[in-house]
Amino acid sequence: MVREKEIPLQKSTPKPSYVRLLLPAGEATSAPPLSAILGQAKINSSDFCKNFNNFSSQAFEAGVLLNVDLYKNADDTYYFQIRGIFLPFILFQVSDDSKFISLELLYDSFRLKAISNGLDFNFSTVKNMFGSLRSINFKILFL
Repeated sequence: MVREKEIPLQKSTPKPSYVRLLLPAGEATSAPPLSAILGQAKINSSDFCKNFNNFSSQAFEAGVLLNVDLYKNADDTYYFQIRGIFLPFILFQVSDDSKFISLELLYDSFRLKAISNGLDFNFSTVKNMFGSLRSINFKILFL
């Protein structure tokens, strides 16, 4: 008779809860809707805004719209990761509030987005960016 070993169960560490935010660099305020989102995650909004503003103002110009991932651990600590500049923000900045953009400006915008996110400037990255371009109804001017 073969006897199987009993393997003790390992306690797994819980995954941190996750919130994705769009915040302006250096200008986050603990007012609605950010305070409501952070309140649901049980994070002190004034502490988060102070930490985020100090960190983001060192790397980006004030007011640049950033993609931010916020993680909250089971022990009530949190950390955030800035994933780069929001692509529609870049496009509206360079297009002078029209929905037309030249091919040269589009190329520069895509490169800036790839660099700010730490991505390789390859086919799949550009394909995703063209999807974003299509979703906000931008037209490309071939001059």
